[in-house]
Amino acid sequence: MTHPDILEAACVAVADSHWGERPKAFITVKTSASKSLTGEDIIVWAKENPAISRFMVPREIEILDELPKTSTGKLRKNVLRDWAKGGKREVE
Repeated sequence: MTHPDILEAACVAVADSHWGERPKAFITVKTSASKSLTGEDIIVWAKENPAISRFMVPREIEILDELPKTSTGKLRKNVLRDWAKGGKREVE
């Protein structure tokens, strides 16, 4: 969240053959950076940031237009977990 171009972020655990689980991030970006910013840019930035431990840096970052939320604005992590496993991309 401290990256200047990230608007919102959420991480979920995905299966990993070596560690058991690893983080996968879903982010939304500010409109000024929406065309130029990639997931790889964020990964490189996170690896170089001394405030972020190496094991916390996700290998996958998916940039979305909008994170799935409930009617009260809470993040729907169950939907993100399904998406990370390859589930259908329909926002209810």
